[in-house]
Amino acid sequence: MEIEPEEGDDRALRRKGSLHLWQEVSLAIERDIRQRRLFPGERLAKEEELARRFNVHRNTVRRALDLLEEKGLIRIEHGLGSFVRERVISHPMARRKTLPIILKGLDRAGREEILGSTTVRPSIEISAALRLSKSQYVRRVNMLTLVDENPTMISSAYFPLPRFHGIDKAIEETGSVPEGLKQLGTDEIIRYESRITTSHPTRTDAELLRQSRTQPVLKVKNIIIDGANRPILFTQIRMSARWIELIIQYNEL
Repeated sequence: MEIEPEEGDDRALRRKGSLHLWQEVSLAIERDIRQRRLFPGERLAKEEELARRFNVHRNTVRRALDLLEEKGLIRIEHGLGSFVRERVISHPMARRKTLPIILKGLDRAGREEILGSTTVRPSIEISAALRLSKSQYVRRVNMLTLVDENPTMISSAYFPLPRFHGIDKAIEETGSVPEGLKQLGTDEIIRYESRITTSHPTRTDAELLRQSRTQPVLKVKNIIIDGANRPILFTQIRMSARWIELIIQYNEL
């Protein structure tokens, strides 16, 4: 009977055929990922469970997981476990490129789910961004964006009234903000300004994004204008860094 190596014993690297055991384990898990038996964001079994499955020592499993992380197939979060790496969306911060347009080009399914909407008096920041008079109100629409049915970002969108009365219904009918705006007569949507920071999510946001509160989120504030240079939308977005990376390109030579 073969005896499993102790902690630190280099027999954990013993060969099985032409490959080391950790390579065999790595390839088996990689097959599970590529053949969709394990899905993006899914947590892998614990090290001891994988060791029992493959009849190897935990050292062998750790080496296999390290290799999978190097290949970009999993992410290891110490204290939480190992997870199949998500298919990250590269989101260029271009003036006319919105997330729905990017997803369409990548042949990935996206939709916006309305969490709630209400008419509110804008804050000083929102009023200034939308160039509103003191008497104007805005329609706030809270949304959850899903990509391939995975929650990727939460947004609070503020639309000036009375111009965008009924915007929440239009978004619900069309499935996206750009299409909802088009339904109300605004075809040109141009990003005027974006401010990007990071923070840890609130408990509610973490639950909606299905992530730990220790994982940071990208926070983006956008001012959107129309073709006539009139502000039409102010958004406060919390993006899951597991699913989206922001790209800022500089054209200056």
